[in-house]
Amino acid sequence: MIDFQETEIRGSEPILFIHGLGASRWMWWQQEAAFQDHQAILVDLPGHGESVSTLWVSLADTAKGIARHVIHGRRVHVVGISLGGHVALELAKHYPENILSIWITGITVKPIPYRFLLKLQSRWVQRGLRNERYLEDLAERHFRLPRHKTADFISNYQLLTPETYEAIWNEIMRFHLDASYKVITAPCFIVAGEKESARIRESVEVVPQILPNAAGKIIPGAQHDWPVQNAQLFNSLLKEWLDQYRLKS
Repeated sequence: MIDFQETEIRGSEPILFIHGLGASRWMWWQQEAAFQDHQAILVDLPGHGESVSTLWVSLADTAKGIARHVIHGRRVHVVGISLGGHVALELAKHYPENILSIWITGITVKPIPYRFLLKLQSRWVQRGLRNERYLEDLAERHFRLPRHKTADFISNYQLLTPETYEAIWNEIMRFHLDASYKVITAPCFIVAGEKESARIRESVEVVPQILPNAAGKIIPGAQHDWPVQNAQLFNSLLKEWLDQYRLKS
């Protein structure tokens, strides 16, 4: 089962927040505080957080589990980063009746080469997971986390097993946003940080060419984890998106 938590029902539409690889729902604490006029639904993906005992199968299987057991008949805005963005696309593709809009940051849309290096990359990640000093430095210098969130970051990141990491990356590295995704008609906003890789930045151009109601934007100065690093900017842009949705609906 996919574990999740949700805030009280508010006047505005619910927002489903989906985290990235190696994180869990802890990463959305700044968004939960900023969007108190919405019900926030925070999931832990299979192999992560409170869902660590649930085996990662695939993006499609994860979307199915979220649609059935988390959304459960509601209509929601979906916000996803990285892996969470890929899950958001599968939700919009296969369960359009549940999706009001999708906001995605930090995804790739074409296959990634050098898949033969995945095992080496996985071993490097596992070595880092065992080094608490390295993780503390990563939390402070890269994610800019306050001290009271460092423990959440480290404990959840250390749950990431080689099997989960490699299964997810194998699928992400093969992912291709092809014509089958044209069935997604929900409004979509695809963003990428200026400092992200070229493969991620190109999604801002590719997605609007395939999804009929998509728009894209590069965020100046932003890195991959900007929803945590620069939550104020992230939240303001998300609020603008939600306000525009209300005006159009």
